[in-house]
Amino acid sequence: MAAPTPVENISYPSPKVQLPEANYCVALMQCLNDFRKHNVLCEVTIVVNGKPFYAHRNVLAAASPYFRAMFSNHFREQTDAKPVILENITAEVMEELLNFIYTGTIKITPFNVKDLVSASNYLLMTSLKDACVSFMKSMLNPSNCLGIESAADQFDCETLRETANNYIYNNFFTVSQTDEFKMLSAERLEEFLVSDDTKVEREEHIFEALITWVKHDEKNRSPLFSRLAKHIRFPQMSPYYLADFVETEEIVLGTPECTALLLEAKNYHMLPDRRHLIKGSRTKPRKSMGVMKVIFAAGGIQGATVMKNTFCFVPKTNRWYPLAPMNVARCRHGLALSGDMVYAVGGQSREGAAQSSLSTVERYDPRTNTWNTVASMNIRRSLLNVAVLDGRLYAVGGCDENNFRLNSVESYNPVTDNWQYVAPMSTCRSSPCVMATGRALYVVGGVNYVGMSLNSGECFDPMTNTWVSINPMQQKRASACGAVCNGKIFVIGGWDGANHLNSGEMYEPDIDQWSSIAKASTARWDAAIAVESDKIYVVGGCDRNSLCTLETECYDPDKKKWCKVAPLPVATHGIKCSTIQVPNKLIPGI
Repeated sequence: MAAPTPVENISYPSPKVQLPEANYCVALMQCLNDFRKHNVLCEVTIVVNGKPFYAHRNVLAAASPYFRAMFSNHFREQTDAKPVILENITAEVMEELLNFIYTGTIKITPFNVKDLVSASNYLLMTSLKDACVSFMKSMLNPSNCLGIESAADQFDCETLRETANNYIYNNFFTVSQTDEFKMLSAERLEEFLVSDDTKVEREEHIFEALITWVKHDEKNRSPLFSRLAKHIRFPQMSPYYLADFVETEEIVLGTPECTALLLEAKNYHMLPDRRHLIKGSRTKPRKSMGVMKVIFAAGGIQGATVMKNTFCFVPKTNRWYPLAPMNVARCRHGLALSGDMVYAVGGQSREGAAQSSLSTVERYDPRTNTWNTVASMNIRRSLLNVAVLDGRLYAVGGCDENNFRLNSVESYNPVTDNWQYVAPMSTCRSSPCVMATGRALYVVGGVNYVGMSLNSGECFDPMTNTWVSINPMQQKRASACGAVCNGKIFVIGGWDGANHLNSGEMYEPDIDQWSSIAKASTARWDAAIAVESDKIYVVGGCDRNSLCTLETECYDPDKKKWCKVAPLPVATHGIKCSTIQVPNKLIPGI
């Protein structure tokens, strides 16, 4: 029988006892807090407003980097025998701070939170500061958000400042009715008036907020009104509100600078087709108005099929989004904005089929994302282009159903829903570029009656109903695309009779002169063009190999540079574009 193993050689598992460490620590700190209150084993005396507080050096150093630095070896000799005197903290707050340091609990209220965040910032007590910041975020409301934002700036609370700032912008009209708002500095108020992010349902609310602020201290603030009023977007107000409230407001009547601002607003409402000529931020809706400017593209040819599809390009997201299709499939048509509506005019319903040329016209309403039929032209036209001048839509040239090139021009009045002929051009033109700027209509390039590409141009004066020739372009261009940017005419691409072009030209009407611009990366014809934010977008078309493309390029006239942006969803030519304003709700994710 084997000898038994000695007990001392047997391995037993070590017993483990789990102590309630959390309760132990709590009890320990409560004991130390009692020591503090009764000055037991305390090595430090803190004096606040003449009142002494006793504490333990190690506890203070563990809780606060401020005290840790103070009690380090470098400063120790200076503090060993002397009381620590703290300023900018009240005795009541000091007692709350010490209680928090020893117990980890504190009562934060709307009445002490600013004092506590100030003290915690001073003593570098991050956890307490974070608790105060969270409390102030939770108590944000219109009547205190400006004060909380100011406190956040004062005590370097970046996340609180950002939260309060966003709250103010998102609730501006309600905030503008509070007492805190009336105490804003002119500089801070100006930031709200300027910003696109100030959220209001109507621009009228911005005006009312400014009037409220000025009238709170009219004697001292009235001289500031002209400076601040220039940031009010009067063109975005209802014309009835302008007449009934703005023009009758005494502060406005007493400010000569407001005359030009109101005239700008009136012109915006009375001359909708000239809105693009009014530069500056006042004609741009704030983001909260729920609208944005986009490049609107309609129709065209995909493969061998003429399409009804419409899309819009949002420069901010660099993406294309679908919109409601037209009622009639059309390509090589005219497309132009008049007022808030886009008109699709004529074109072909089957590619290359002159017999499918259309006289029909439909109008897109971006507010409802719908198309409606309006009066048809007097004759069928495809390969035409259109432009708006003085509120009228001009359909110029093109080909009829017998494939005869036209020199006739029709004018449409949106008010009467009626087309009528005006004086014909001197030359028959299909696929011309048609632009309006100043008080004149310009037609350049295209194909003449014998099928030759043209570089000639003509200018129409609606007051005299006459055409005059302008200087020819540097190159012949048919099926090019043309647009107006900052009063200058840009014509890009096209076909010169032998080659497809990536070159472009700029025409200055004041001096009747053409000059070359930077070449695009892609030669294209039968493309679309539109202007947004002083940049020119060229969309789709066919390349130098006559292959349909989906590429979109953007030209910056100031920088004289091209860049590529998001391509069309599908390669398309014979497409047309315009710049319009659409509701945000039509754009997913905006």
